Amino acid sequence: MARQRFKRIQAGRLVREALWTASFPNDTPKARAEKIKCTSAARQRMNDKYCWQKLKMVLAANFSYTDLVLTLTYDDDHLPRNKEAARKLLKKFLQELRVYRKNRHAELKYIYCTEDKHGDARIHHHVVINGTGADYDLIYSLWTHGTELHFEPVDSYGYEELAKYITKEPRECGHSSVGGRSWVPSLNLQKPDVKPTEWVDGNMRLEPPANAYILQTESFENEWGRFSYVEYLLPAEPVAKKTRPRKKKK
Repeated sequence: MARQRFKRIQAGRLVREALWTASFPNDTPKARAEKIKCTSAARQRMNDKYCWQKLKMVLAANFSYTDLVLTLTYDDDHLPRNKEAARKLLKKFLQELRVYRKNRHAELKYIYCTEDKHGDARIHHHVVINGTGADYDLIYSLWTHGTELHFEPVDSYGYEELAKYITKEPRECGHSSVGGRSWVPSLNLQKPDVKPTEWVDGNMRLEPPANAYILQTESFENEWGRFSYVEYLLPAEPVAKKTRPRKKKK
């Protein structure tokens, strides 16, 4: 088997790998056509076309499964007149939380979206933040505009489903964005580690670590070439136990 092309992208624990046979100028037309199918399949898998795909990798690069997804709502007395007014209130909330953590030598990372079209069409926010296990009561106290503030761990969704959830409104309401962004990140987020595509031996196979959790696989092979793809989660590193946030009505 001819040498192959290999691509790897890692975002925190999330790893995506593709392996495929590339075409050469001296290939026959039939061989070239079949090998191009392998290259196209790899490119489709490794290139993030849609907003939720890009967001999935950013989430995985910056948030663990024990971090938090907040839903912030408004009661009738505090309901903003529009989304822009709502974003100003949310930015104030995040700024106050950032200052609190900075004074305690802790960092705030976040991604948020503001929605007002699905359900009862009432303005609300979804916010993913890194948890510290020490400032749940403060978070409750800073959000003074609604009757309830909901906490869920990231692992209630997983990275892909959380990304789809955060980007659901523009997609479901007919405003799907190819390459666009409907979510707002903090400036201190890390980017996924995208390794350069490299040539590897024709006998190489994709072999995730034995203790990895396989999320997706895909492959095909013909007499001229092969394509394979795998997406998996590396084992989580042990972390200090965090106190779970309690549900609380304001």
